[in-house]
Amino acid sequence: MSQWYQMDFPDPSSEPARMLYCYHDTVLVIVMMVLFGVGWFLILVLVAPFMKGLVNRDITNSDKLEVAWTLLPSFFLVAIGSSSLLNLYEMEVGDNVGYNVSVTGHQWYWEYNYILDLDESTKDSDYIYFSLMKDYCNEILK
Repeated sequence: MSQWYQMDFPDPSSEPARMLYCYHDTVLVIVMMVLFGVGWFLILVLVAPFMKGLVNRDITNSDKLEVAWTLLPSFFLVAIGSSSLLNLYEMEVGDNVGYNVSVTGHQWYWEYNYILDLDESTKDSDYIYFSLMKDYCNEILK
């Protein structure tokens, strides 16, 4: 159950939600690895003048570093892209959909229509709301 002070996603209740949760965690780990790698190189370059050229000889004219600097981001992008496409494929609308949401953007506001499948007939959310309110009011008046 999600609380207002919770700093995490709510518990996933379906397989696509679980996959998106894992995707988020994976991308977060990759972003942190890139952040630490770039930060390490930044500190290395900033400290290099004080180390009397010991660092500079390892960084300049290093073919291995240039190959790694080129190929490593491509591996990260392929990993993120493939799992993202897998999630997108899994989230396609299937046969057993519980409800549909129709969203229309107007100039100054958004219009949301929730279409539920009840008793083999498609009913608008306003109809369902007012029928439930009518039943509730009839119970209170009795």
